[in-house]
Amino acid sequence: MEVEAQQYASQISIFGKSTYRFSNNLTNYKVQLKGDIKVNDQDTKIISISPDGYLAIEKKTFGNTRALTIESDAKGKLSYEYYEGRKKLDFKPEGEEWLSEILIDIVRMTGIDAEARAIRIYKKGGMNAFIDELEEISSNSVSSMYFKSLLREEKLSEKETITILASISDDISSNSERGRIFKEFRELFLATNIIAENYFLAISKMSSNSETGSVLRSINEEIDFENEAVIASFFRCIDGMSSNSETSRVLRYIEESQELSEDAYVRLLMSVRQLSSNTEMSNVLRSLDQLNLNNTKVADAYFSAVDKMSSNTETSSVLRHTIGQYDLSPDTWVSLFNVVGRMSSNTEMSNVLRSIKSLDLNDTNVGNAYFSAIDNMSSNTSIGYVLLHSIIQYEFNADSWVSLFRVVGKMSSNTEQAKVLVRAVPKVPFATSEVDALLSSCKQLSSNTELSRVLIEIVKSPKLDQYTCNELLKAAHNLSSNTEKSKVLQAVSKTKFIEDKEIRKTYLSLAKSLSSQSDYTKAIEVLID
Repeated sequence: MEVEAQQYASQISIFGKSTYRFSNNLTNYKVQLKGDIKVNDQDTKIISISPDGYLAIEKKTFGNTRALTIESDAKGKLSYEYYEGRKKLDFKPEGEEWLSEILIDIVRMTGIDAEARAIRIYKKGGMNAFIDELEEISSNSVSSMYFKSLLREEKLSEKETITILASISDDISSNSERGRIFKEFRELFLATNIIAENYFLAISKMSSNSETGSVLRSINEEIDFENEAVIASFFRCIDGMSSNSETSRVLRYIEESQELSEDAYVRLLMSVRQLSSNTEMSNVLRSLDQLNLNNTKVADAYFSAVDKMSSNTETSSVLRHTIGQYDLSPDTWVSLFNVVGRMSSNTEMSNVLRSIKSLDLNDTNVGNAYFSAIDNMSSNTSIGYVLLHSIIQYEFNADSWVSLFRVVGKMSSNTEQAKVLVRAVPKVPFATSEVDALLSSCKQLSSNTELSRVLIEIVKSPKLDQYTCNELLKAAHNLSSNTEKSKVLQAVSKTKFIEDKEIRKTYLSLAKSLSSQSDYTKAIEVLID
């Protein structure tokens, strides 16, 4: 190309007149045109201009100026005016010769007859000739004309379409121009999986997140998300975006608009994991409503993404959504509780766990994971809330009760421990393992008032049996308060079990430990009465 444009400006008036200016260190061009202009096959002559149209060319080189104006009258007849400096000369031969020398540059600069030239060049020299011509064109808008013409008018082979996609990336630097082509011809670019792979590769080379996102969100044609290579190419394109908001919008759009395979969901979740914004990660994860979390690979990818979030608030929001949205398998519950156990906010951990309405604690793995998550909480208040919710909401088996009482026993607040134990007493079966766990937890209470309160609650239970009665009297030895110890003894004295020899023996042993004569008297007098 004779002229390498360093500056380029184009202005289109309301009357359809276009003005172009091009310059480098040696040459300045000014081109004005109006109407539809056609050139010959050799790009040396103007063969027609639509009626009342014109082409005006001015070129300055080293202070020398040449100018040519070609006008079309109402019938399309052409007239020519040619100047060298201020001197008007006949168009033939000087003007005609000069036009033949510069017309190719003008055509490439302005896009004159671009549509026809694109087809002519392709038909004559094939795709190689077309690409070679594109490399001579510096204007993004003109290059875009050539690409669009060829894509509209010619039925290209798969190989040719792939070549075109690569050339769009190489020969058009404008993201907006590329984006317009990618949007307009997306159906063609998704015609086969191999073309689709290269389509997403070409999109990934755009440097604008907004344009990349706009193109991807424009796709409403079906993408083959069963094809491994297509999946890889598509999500590599997404992963190349640096904007969390744009990436999030694309991921949410794709899930809404496409049928995703489970492999595609896994790959989508990997892209979510790469986001650096907790808010956008949460937005995507909470928008997914067709995940098969019973698929191990999908579930692993999902909880890996959730676990990557550093915001307890957003993690809690996602997990509560998960609990409300999906019918979770035992393995999925375990994964969810593992994530909860790694959260650092007791409040949000509690919010998640108390959002569960139904839970099968008969499954050993589920129960272990659930109580392990609770065990990782450091707030007695939050632990208390969750355990109270559990007692009210779920059916417990022996192992579950043992786990609950183990957690209670490790709490450091007597008040919160007692609240849970008192609430548990009406529901816990008075079987040996459960009773042993309950009383073992009671022994961790350092408050005489709270320990006495729980033990008396057990005594009042209609489920009280001989074994439980005897064991709670033993537990009462932990009381250092004569008053509270005496209260427990008096409560037991009113039960039928006081007539049992073994219980009576344990009772008297506890009574003898009272150092207060008045409290001892109260405990013994009830037996005499």
